[in-house]
Amino acid sequence: MECLKTLIGLRGGCAEIAADASLYLDSKVKYNELTQFIDQNDYDSVDDMFTSLRSDAVDMVLAEFQTQMQGKYIAQTVINQQTIGNYSNGLTASAATAELKGLTLERCTTFPNLGYRLTNVGFIGSYTSDVTVLYYDGLTGVQLGSDVITAVAGQLVKLDVNRLFNVQKLLVVYDATSIGGYQTKIANYIGSCASCVKHRVNKHVTARPITATIGTPLDKTYTSEMGGLIVDASMECDNTSWLCGIKQQLAMPMLFKVAELVMEYAISSSSRGNTKTMRDKESLVARHGLYKNEYDTFLKVALSRVVIPNDPICFSCKKTNGIFVSIP
Repeated sequence: MECLKTLIGLRGGCAEIAADASLYLDSKVKYNELTQFIDQNDYDSVDDMFTSLRSDAVDMVLAEFQTQMQGKYIAQTVINQQTIGNYSNGLTASAATAELKGLTLERCTTFPNLGYRLTNVGFIGSYTSDVTVLYYDGLTGVQLGSDVITAVAGQLVKLDVNRLFNVQKLLVVYDATSIGGYQTKIANYIGSCASCVKHRVNKHVTARPITATIGTPLDKTYTSEMGGLIVDASMECDNTSWLCGIKQQLAMPMLFKVAELVMEYAISSSSRGNTKTMRDKESLVARHGLYKNEYDTFLKVALSRVVIPNDPICFSCKKTNGIFVSIP
């Protein structure tokens, strides 16, 4: 998670590695100490060593944090995978036009921790070559990524993807300027009743075919078909956005976890015959223990301050047990 990796920085080298939380490793371990610890067989530079150990620290803090949160955070697929788009009525041409074609997905809930999990994107058309599928935030117009499908005329070609998008609206489109597709439509409304629950494909999501202008802004128009795109999607709880929102609470544990891993590396370097660390091994062991204890302490503080979101889909809040005395 990039938002956590950038919490801790490093000063003292040729260029400062910035810190979002204004916390720097050199407040615990000086830069010149790092130059004594490093083994060039392991890392090209002190900065490389720092960023690598910082990345390891993020993984470890996240793993322990999420373990401690078990019972409160619901890691689940809320809506099972379903296919959006079909051509069951035959192959009807969707002519090439200088615009984007595809669909827009929109959450029906205001709870922010549901993400779109796209597992497959497919295309069927009268076109043989690459089709670049583009993903946009439907509110900001920011492109979130892309994938390339190698299309074969007259055949449905699907591409396995594993993408999670935590946005309110998601656009999945392609540039149809010179690409002839076949019409794919959204007929799987909830309960097979498009008139009673318009545009909903399940209780959390609406899906509508669109065309949109190429370029900025993305002015979209609702239409009746998706230009050959077919998308396999599900909805799942996504705790990454929530964790990024409370990242400042994890800054101090992160700082001491990085310092702990640096000492662990220095001790390992000492055992390999690094004379610069051999003479200070007892001190390094003591500092390793100190930073580990500080990490444990600050992680407990962070856990005690976590406020569980009011989100009954992805979080559970257990009521505190109490003692009740009945009056006869």
